[in-house]
Amino acid sequence: MHMIGSTLSEDRCETECIHPEHVRPLLGRTLSGEGALRVGDLFGLLADPTRARILHALTLTEELCVCDLALLLGLSVSALSHQLRLLRDRDAVARRKVGRIVYYRLADDHVRRLLTDALVHVGEAAQLKAAG
Repeated sequence: MHMIGSTLSEDRCETECIHPEHVRPLLGRTLSGEGALRVGDLFGLLADPTRARILHALTLTEELCVCDLALLLGLSVSALSHQLRLLRDRDAVARRKVGRIVYYRLADDHVRRLLTDALVHVGEAAQLKAAG
């Protein structure tokens, strides 16, 4: 496969060549439209720097109450609560209430791994760019 110079077409084959031996095993296995929307929604959570900071803080401990998390991140309780509600609605965090105190934690290890992998990727990309 030959690639064209540094234009939009550099990511395309120069011909309409199709390799059925590569495509056939993949038929029916690609992400559906609904699946793509859900994945995009999940990554959208991380696209917001405040939510990324909240999730990262929750990777560092089992759980934190809203007041402590707000103090840690330098956010108002109101602003933090709004972001936590969005994260909870998308099953990224879970909460428990003890009296008047609300504690938040990551919903599961998938969220922890996703954020950890993102941080590793960002670190590696920065190292490659610096070495560049």
